[in-house]
Amino acid sequence: MTPDRYEISPPGARRLDGALQERGARTGLTTGVGFAVGAVFAFAVGAVFAAIGTAIILAGTKVIEVDPRSVHAPYWVLTMAGASFAELGLVVWGMAWRQLAPYRARAEAIRRHPNEPALADYRWHPEGFEVSEWQRFAPALLRPAGLTVFLSVFNWMAFGAKGEFEGITAQLMIKGITAVFDLLAVMLWCLAAWQLGRALKFGHSRVAFTTFPCRLSDPVVLRWQPFKGINRINKGGFTLRCVTEWWERGGRSGFLGLRKDKLVHDETWSAKWLVEQPRNFHPRDDVELRYELPANAQPTNLSAPKPVYWELEVKLDLPGLNFNQAYLIPIYAPAQTPAVKASSPESRMGFDEKEERDGSP
Repeated sequence: MTPDRYEISPPGARRLDGALQERGARTGLTTGVGFAVGAVFAFAVGAVFAAIGTAIILAGTKVIEVDPRSVHAPYWVLTMAGASFAELGLVVWGMAWRQLAPYRARAEAIRRHPNEPALADYRWHPEGFEVSEWQRFAPALLRPAGLTVFLSVFNWMAFGAKGEFEGITAQLMIKGITAVFDLLAVMLWCLAAWQLGRALKFGHSRVAFTTFPCRLSDPVVLRWQPFKGINRINKGGFTLRCVTEWWERGGRSGFLGLRKDKLVHDETWSAKWLVEQPRNFHPRDDVELRYELPANAQPTNLSAPKPVYWELEVKLDLPGLNFNQAYLIPIYAPAQTPAVKASSPESRMGFDEKEERDGSP
């Protein structure tokens, strides 16, 4: 595919907005005793909620015997309340693990690849970078599912319990508040259904590397390989950009005076392949893209305190659902050792199959 227009951004940094995805391995995080204490505290809090939730679930399922006179709700309500506590514990654990995982991955990468700066910087796959719409569907499904479990207790209190709340005002207030959150859950279920449609249509796609890693001194040649759901493009663009990422410290606000930090992405350079006329697209076709980098381009450094990375954003206007996805591109400084020759474009082996064969990350 040849572009209708090729565009290079003017000099200077531009702030990116929208739904930003954190890419760096240790963006804005601090190490030391304070970090370790915070992580241990988070895991301890999560353990408390998980333990309480598990005990309530066991009581609700009658695994643990309790005095029936102390239970003032159906046992299924008790089970749902326990599930909500356990779910909160898992959420806290997940947040703590997201803080710790980059450090563990970084240490393991340095140990396994002491002489490979690119592989020590990030868990690259030499053949390419693959993304999947199913990865977005999982959290889109878990959010309404968790909220539905949580709201089941309040729905029973508002619409199922008899004589628990005296006075018409209290009853209307409980029902009204519960109905508002029920509406929110319905909206989240609709978003999950929409994301399911995207996953079914677009599946997984990837950018195949012609060499690994790409070098600042050479042209960057990439092959975008979409899923079978794309067969016609109305218009769109393929943007290669260099991004600097950091957390901007915010002031303290709210009742608890918590500090609210902001994730910032600055685009320092970009080039676009623009498709401005409708084109047919055969399933599983490759789109070969070629970019010439400026002399002052920065190399990828995802493990730095202020990460720098390159990404290819594919944004297409299609009949029906539009496509918008970003792929990390390994562009590093020139090295004495030659880059690894990537697989040929005819190779269609999925990453999952290769990982099962050689155990690579």
